[in-house]
Amino acid sequence: MNWLLERVQPNLTIGTTANVDLFNGFGVLLLCKGKQITEDISKLLQKREVYVWKKQETSSNVRPKAFPKDKYTKLVGSLWGIYHEAKLIQPEQIEKTVTLVETIFNELKQIEIYLDLEVSRIDLEKFKQNDYGTFVHSVNVALLSTMTGKRLGYTDKKLKNLILGALLHDIGKLRVPKEILNKPGSLTDDEYIVMKQHPQYGVEMLRDVRLSPSITAIVGEHHERWNIKGYPYGLQGHDIHPDAQIVAVNDVYDALTADRPYRKSLPPYHALEMILTWSGRDFAPKVVQAFKESLVLYPEHAVVTLNTGEIGVVLAVPLHFPTRPLIRLLFDRNGKFINEEIYVDLMQNLTYFISHVEFDEAV
Repeated sequence: MNWLLERVQPNLTIGTTANVDLFNGFGVLLLCKGKQITEDISKLLQKREVYVWKKQETSSNVRPKAFPKDKYTKLVGSLWGIYHEAKLIQPEQIEKTVTLVETIFNELKQIEIYLDLEVSRIDLEKFKQNDYGTFVHSVNVALLSTMTGKRLGYTDKKLKNLILGALLHDIGKLRVPKEILNKPGSLTDDEYIVMKQHPQYGVEMLRDVRLSPSITAIVGEHHERWNIKGYPYGLQGHDIHPDAQIVAVNDVYDALTADRPYRKSLPPYHALEMILTWSGRDFAPKVVQAFKESLVLYPEHAVVTLNTGEIGVVLAVPLHFPTRPLIRLLFDRNGKFINEEIYVDLMQNLTYFISHVEFDEAV
């Protein structure tokens, strides 16, 4: 049984007695049961800003079966933390997406490309062995792009082409020297010039393959940016292919949440905040919105652990910045229950961020 805040109908008048405790949207007590409705409470009632706590019966305590890790790691592996630990992806969602991507993944074995001036089949196992990091990244981007594409209404052939393009988006890195690709420090200017050629290398490798133009566009344009500051062509806004816009967002998100030779990964929620900040600058706003909506963020009353070790419950989620909710603390960093009302507003306390979410609501 869970407890939920439920709006009070605005039919209580000034001077009448409240038959229940009344709260605001943050769960803070406004008026005790048995007290008379004041003018201020009446105004809040008319604005529909008064709530009561209600018990919600649950039909079943059975949790959805978690998607098995061995099934996922057999395909790729590193998105597991985003799904299982951060819980940004629902179990049913990851299962359907992995199955779909795995089907397209197997079809790639039939495609031939030009590699080192010779015709070669796309052997993703060789790709995996040659550069495991790029292989893992490509499959993760395909999984995330699939969820974003579905949110945007992609179906059937259009979704298939999006997945193929996402799986192939970094194929040009096979022509980038390994000492540049896996360099543990910052690239020199000359090395960066070479790295920035990988989209064009990829397009060249696919030039004689019978693929949808959208797939080639993803390979060539996934580093273009909404504000014209991307590469290699310097495209802007809607001049960038819609599929490439989708892959661009998911490409950066996965890169931020993965360990790299030159830096450690960012927490998934921190990376998501950065993506949201770059909406309309680096990325298409419509795509960022779909990307955000394809993930599970913070339902009200979810229990969260902060980077400080403190534990609290989500009371309110800002509409335009859902990664920065208002939290009422329940336990301090030593695990001691806090027997007073202490709130942390992540919109104001920017050094705080959520490191873990437990989706069972506080009772």
